[in-house]
Amino acid sequence: MTDFIEFDPVDDIAAGAFGQPGQRTFVIQARKGSAVLSVLVEKEQVRLLAVEAQQFLDRIAEEEPEEPPSAVEVDGGAVREDEPLFRARLIGIGYDAERGLVLIELREDAAEEDDEEPPPPPDEAEGRIARLYATRAQIRVMMRNGVTAVEGGRPNCPLCDFPMNPDGHICPRWN
Repeated sequence: MTDFIEFDPVDDIAAGAFGQPGQRTFVIQARKGSAVLSVLVEKEQVRLLAVEAQQFLDRIAEEEPEEPPSAVEVDGGAVREDEPLFRARLIGIGYDAERGLVLIELREDAAEEDDEEPPPPPDEAEGRIARLYATRAQIRVMMRNGVTAVEGGRPNCPLCDFPMNPDGHICPRWN
């Protein structure tokens, strides 16, 4: 059975990380009133969502120009340390043109990765689904902060391109 969580609209939405580089936890986080939802994501999901959201919002802006963001929208987008409710396996983005809100949908998809059967269609998947509605300005701030978090990690080794730990790095190229 699917468990739906909906923040319509969010007061704040953020993508980022908490913890020390090399041991960071990446999340997409939303707040509505006193309710906070944190969903665990991979670093690469944050990077890809930022690219896709930028292109998506630019296409919408061609037909429907954006309103200037409010001060609240510009100042938001910060991730706070929190226990994630679930891990997002699928992330979708959509747009409600009537209300001018962007939809970020995060799906848990409870099916195990070891299953030999093909996964069920998204409509029949089990697990949690979070639907977060936000303004375009909130999404732009969220993605800008998400990219900053992704780029703020450990530097990559110039030889192997793997992340280097602060206490040293064993490069496979030196073998």
